[in-house]
Amino acid sequence: MERALVMQRSTQTNEAARCAVLLPFFAEVAQPIALIEVGASAGLCLYPDRYSYRYDLHGRVLELDPRDGESDVVFSCPVVGSDFAAPRLPEVASRAGIDLNPLDASDAEQVDWLEALVWPEHEERRARLRRAARVAAQDPPKLVRGDASDEIADLVAQAPRDASVVVFHSAVLVYMTPDERSRFTETVSQLPVTWISNEGPAVLPRVTEQVSKDIDGRTIVAVNGQARALVGPHGQSLELL
Repeated sequence: MERALVMQRSTQTNEAARCAVLLPFFAEVAQPIALIEVGASAGLCLYPDRYSYRYDLHGRVLELDPRDGESDVVFSCPVVGSDFAAPRLPEVASRAGIDLNPLDASDAEQVDWLEALVWPEHEERRARLRRAARVAAQDPPKLVRGDASDEIADLVAQAPRDASVVVFHSAVLVYMTPDERSRFTETVSQLPVTWISNEGPAVLPRVTEQVSKDIDGRTIVAVNGQARALVGPHGQSLELL
């Protein structure tokens, strides 16, 4: 039974805490924004406005909560860099995503699979995943099954016309072949969007060559190909560049 399940599934980490390191860059874009996530899995990163944040700025904690109060999902994130400007929660006009195998956050069995992919000792991440899944289940995003390069232009065209379109992804392009990666980056670069990538140093060489600091196992957040921050791969830290 377990072997059959594993053979039918694939690794689809959906770490909502990555919103903590993406939020400052979402906030820079003219509001409202239409979010489109590549490699969305169950879409848990499509709700940056529904979560709470605690940014630790050298011992001073900046608290951000939705208008209706503290969320059940709270992210703590230490920040390195004296020029960190307090972000605002974005105004999200629409939420959409692309995945080869999109998951449904309202389906208990599919959430069980996501939970099984969290490392055994990461109990806090599992609990956070469950809470974030409940947020997504209450207001499901539009998730499209397919190849990112094939589907992205249509989703951009469907976004609300009065919203700034933001295409983003975290630890996704690493799973593409070099040709697939090149095709996607060329496609998204030609679209009328803000492109926010959060990938490892080997994935986008033109971004990585802009970083002079020790990357030390972190991923690089870039906006339209410009490196902006080094971050914990699961959203656990943020160092501005």
